[in-house]
Amino acid sequence: MKNQILLFILSMFVLASCAPKYEVEVQTERDKKNKQLKEGSGSPIPYDDRKTFEGLNYFPIDSSYYALATLTLTQSIDVITLKTSQGKDRRFKMYAKADFELKGKPLSLNIYKAIEDGDGFSVLFTDQTSGKTTYEVGRYIDVKINGLRAILDFNRAYNPYCIYDKKYDCPIPPTDSHLDIEIKAGEKIYKK
Repeated sequence: MKNQILLFILSMFVLASCAPKYEVEVQTERDKKNKQLKEGSGSPIPYDDRKTFEGLNYFPIDSSYYALATLTLTQSIDVITLKTSQGKDRRFKMYAKADFELKGKPLSLNIYKAIEDGDGFSVLFTDQTSGKTTYEVGRYIDVKINGLRAILDFNRAYNPYCIYDKKYDCPIPPTDSHLDIEIKAGEKIYKK
Protein backbone atom coordinates (compact mmCIF):
# COMPACT_ATOMS: atom_id res chain seq x y z
CA MET A 1 0.00 0.00 0.00
CA LYS A 2 2.84 2.37 0.88
CA ASN A 3 4.42 1.67 -2.53
CA GLN A 4 1.12 2.41 -4.28
CA ILE A 5 0.82 5.75 -2.50
CA LEU A 6 4.40 6.65 -3.35
CA LEU A 7 3.89 5.61 -6.97
CA PHE A 8 0.69 7.66 -7.15
CA ILE A 9 2.37 10.76 -5.71
CA LEU A 10 5.30 10.36 -8.10
CA SER A 11 3.01 9.95 -11.12
CA MET A 12 1.01 13.04 -10.13
CA PHE A 13 4.23 15.05 -9.76
CA VAL A 14 5.42 13.96 -13.20
CA LEU A 15 2.00 14.68 -14.71
CA ALA A 16 1.82 18.12 -13.06
CA SER A 17 5.22 19.05 -14.47
CA CYS A 18 4.00 18.05 -17.93
CA ALA A 19 0.44 19.43 -17.58
CA PRO A 20 0.54 22.05 -20.37
CA LYS A 21 2.02 19.54 -22.83
CA TYR A 22 -0.50 16.90 -21.72
CA GLU A 23 -3.45 19.27 -22.17
CA VAL A 24 -2.26 20.25 -25.66
CA GLU A 25 -1.84 16.58 -26.58
CA VAL A 26 -5.35 15.64 -25.41
CA GLN A 27 -6.91 18.69 -27.11
CA THR A 28 -5.08 17.89 -30.36
CA GLU A 29 -6.48 14.33 -30.24
CA ARG A 30 -9.98 15.72 -29.67
CA ASP A 31 -9.68 18.13 -32.62
CA LYS A 32 -8.40 15.33 -34.86
CA LYS A 33 -11.28 13.07 -33.84
CA ASN A 34 -13.86 15.80 -34.53
CA LYS A 35 -12.40 16.31 -38.00
CA GLN A 36 -12.43 12.57 -38.69
CA LEU A 37 -16.04 12.26 -37.50
CA LYS A 38 -17.16 15.13 -39.74
CA GLU A 39 -15.08 14.40 -42.85
CA GLY A 40 -13.65 10.89 -42.58
CA SER A 41 -14.79 8.06 -44.82
CA GLY A 42 -14.99 5.70 -41.84
CA SER A 43 -17.03 8.05 -39.65
CA PRO A 44 -19.75 6.32 -37.61
CA ILE A 45 -21.93 9.44 -37.86
CA PRO A 46 -24.56 9.04 -40.60
CA TYR A 47 -23.68 11.10 -43.66
CA ASP A 48 -26.71 13.43 -43.40
CA ASP A 49 -25.93 14.19 -39.74
CA ARG A 50 -22.34 15.21 -40.59
CA LYS A 51 -23.55 18.38 -42.32
CA THR A 52 -24.58 19.89 -38.98
CA PHE A 53 -21.93 18.18 -36.83
CA GLU A 54 -19.95 20.81 -34.92
CA GLY A 55 -17.90 18.52 -32.72
CA LEU A 56 -18.25 16.30 -29.70
CA ASN A 57 -18.96 17.62 -26.24
CA TYR A 58 -16.19 17.01 -23.72
CA PHE A 59 -15.56 17.66 -20.08
CA PRO A 60 -12.67 20.11 -19.55
CA ILE A 61 -9.28 18.39 -19.50
CA ASP A 62 -8.44 17.63 -15.88
CA SER A 63 -5.16 15.88 -15.08
CA SER A 64 -6.60 14.51 -11.83
CA TYR A 65 -8.46 11.96 -14.02
CA TYR A 66 -5.16 10.46 -15.20
CA ALA A 67 -4.51 7.34 -13.15
CA LEU A 68 -1.60 4.97 -12.91
CA ALA A 69 -2.99 1.55 -12.07
CA THR A 70 -1.39 -1.51 -10.54
CA LEU A 71 -2.37 -4.69 -12.35
CA THR A 72 -3.22 -8.11 -11.03
CA LEU A 73 -3.04 -10.44 -14.01
CA THR A 74 -5.87 -12.91 -14.47
CA GLN A 75 -4.85 -16.51 -13.94
CA SER A 76 -7.92 -17.88 -15.68
CA ILE A 77 -7.96 -18.64 -19.38
CA ASP A 78 -11.76 -18.49 -19.39
CA VAL A 79 -13.52 -16.43 -22.00
CA ILE A 80 -16.32 -14.21 -20.75
CA THR A 81 -19.33 -13.09 -22.73
CA LEU A 82 -20.64 -9.54 -22.62
CA LYS A 83 -23.99 -8.46 -24.01
CA THR A 84 -24.03 -5.87 -26.77
CA SER A 85 -26.29 -2.95 -27.59
CA GLN A 86 -28.13 -5.20 -30.07
CA GLY A 87 -28.61 -8.01 -27.53
CA LYS A 88 -25.90 -10.22 -29.03
CA ASP A 89 -22.99 -11.87 -27.25
CA ARG A 90 -19.39 -10.69 -27.67
CA ARG A 91 -16.48 -12.73 -26.33
CA PHE A 92 -13.66 -11.21 -24.28
CA LYS A 93 -10.70 -12.36 -22.28
CA MET A 94 -10.29 -10.62 -18.95
CA TYR A 95 -6.60 -9.70 -18.92
CA ALA A 96 -6.19 -8.06 -15.52
CA LYS A 97 -7.74 -6.20 -12.64
CA ALA A 98 -6.53 -2.60 -12.47
CA ASP A 99 -6.39 -0.96 -9.02
CA PHE A 100 -6.05 2.81 -8.98
CA GLU A 101 -7.11 5.94 -7.14
CA LEU A 102 -9.18 8.92 -8.32
CA LYS A 103 -10.15 11.92 -6.22
CA GLY A 104 -8.74 10.16 -3.15
CA LYS A 105 -10.95 7.11 -3.65
CA PRO A 106 -9.51 3.61 -4.28
CA LEU A 107 -11.15 2.03 -7.32
CA SER A 108 -10.72 -0.95 -9.61
CA LEU A 109 -11.77 -1.94 -13.11
CA ASN A 110 -11.17 -4.96 -15.28
CA ILE A 111 -9.07 -4.73 -18.43
CA TYR A 112 -10.42 -6.73 -21.36
CA LYS A 113 -9.08 -7.99 -24.66
CA ALA A 114 -11.60 -8.67 -27.43
CA ILE A 115 -11.46 -12.17 -28.92
CA GLU A 116 -13.09 -11.59 -32.32
CA ASP A 117 -11.75 -8.16 -33.21
CA GLY A 118 -9.05 -5.79 -32.14
CA ASP A 119 -5.69 -6.43 -30.62
CA GLY A 120 -5.57 -3.79 -27.91
CA PHE A 121 -6.70 -3.67 -24.33
CA SER A 122 -9.80 -1.82 -23.18
CA VAL A 123 -11.67 -0.76 -20.10
CA LEU A 124 -15.45 -0.59 -20.41
CA PHE A 125 -17.12 1.34 -17.61
CA THR A 126 -20.10 3.23 -16.30
CA ASP A 127 -20.08 5.80 -13.51
CA GLN A 128 -22.42 8.19 -11.73
CA THR A 129 -22.58 10.46 -14.81
CA SER A 130 -23.91 7.61 -17.01
CA GLY A 131 -27.35 8.44 -18.36
CA LYS A 132 -27.06 12.03 -17.15
CA THR A 133 -24.18 13.87 -18.79
CA THR A 134 -22.59 10.80 -20.41
CA TYR A 135 -23.90 7.92 -22.51
CA GLU A 136 -26.13 5.61 -20.47
CA VAL A 137 -24.61 2.49 -22.04
CA GLY A 138 -21.14 3.46 -20.80
CA ARG A 139 -17.80 4.61 -22.13
CA TYR A 140 -14.49 3.00 -23.05
CA ILE A 141 -10.80 3.70 -22.51
CA ASP A 142 -7.97 2.24 -24.56
CA VAL A 143 -5.35 1.16 -22.05
CA LYS A 144 -1.57 1.47 -22.25
CA ILE A 145 0.09 -1.38 -20.36
CA ASN A 146 3.70 -1.56 -19.21
CA GLY A 147 4.47 -4.68 -17.21
CA LEU A 148 2.23 -4.70 -14.15
CA ARG A 149 1.23 -1.05 -14.57
CA ALA A 150 -1.35 0.59 -16.78
CA ILE A 151 -2.38 4.12 -17.58
CA LEU A 152 -6.10 4.81 -17.27
CA ASP A 153 -6.60 8.25 -18.78
CA PHE A 154 -10.25 9.18 -18.29
CA ASN A 155 -9.73 12.41 -20.25
CA ARG A 156 -9.56 10.07 -23.24
CA ALA A 157 -12.74 8.16 -22.31
CA TYR A 158 -14.89 7.83 -25.40
CA ASN A 159 -18.37 6.78 -26.43
CA PRO A 160 -18.90 3.56 -28.37
CA TYR A 161 -20.04 3.92 -32.00
CA CYS A 162 -23.60 2.82 -31.20
CA ILE A 163 -24.24 6.29 -29.73
CA TYR A 164 -23.92 7.76 -33.25
CA ASP A 165 -25.83 5.14 -35.20
CA LYS A 166 -27.85 2.14 -33.96
CA LYS A 167 -26.41 -0.03 -36.76
CA TYR A 168 -23.26 -0.41 -34.67
CA ASP A 169 -23.18 -3.20 -32.11
CA CYS A 170 -21.26 -2.21 -28.97
CA PRO A 171 -20.32 -4.26 -25.92
CA ILE A 172 -22.07 -3.11 -22.76
CA PRO A 173 -19.89 -2.74 -19.67
CA PRO A 174 -20.69 -5.45 -17.10
CA THR A 175 -22.20 -4.41 -13.77
CA ASP A 176 -18.90 -4.94 -11.96
CA SER A 177 -17.43 -2.19 -14.17
CA HIS A 178 -19.50 0.54 -12.52
CA LEU A 179 -17.53 3.21 -10.66
CA ASP A 180 -19.30 4.71 -7.67
CA ILE A 181 -17.93 8.16 -8.48
CA GLU A 182 -18.61 10.84 -11.08
CA ILE A 183 -16.04 10.67 -13.86
CA LYS A 184 -16.23 14.23 -15.19
CA ALA A 185 -13.65 13.58 -17.89
CA GLY A 186 -13.64 12.53 -21.52
CA GLU A 187 -16.59 12.57 -23.89
CA LYS A 188 -20.03 13.66 -22.82
CA ILE A 189 -23.23 12.35 -24.36
CA TYR A 190 -23.48 12.92 -28.11
CA LYS A 191 -26.26 15.22 -29.23
CA LYS A 192 -27.19 15.70 -32.87
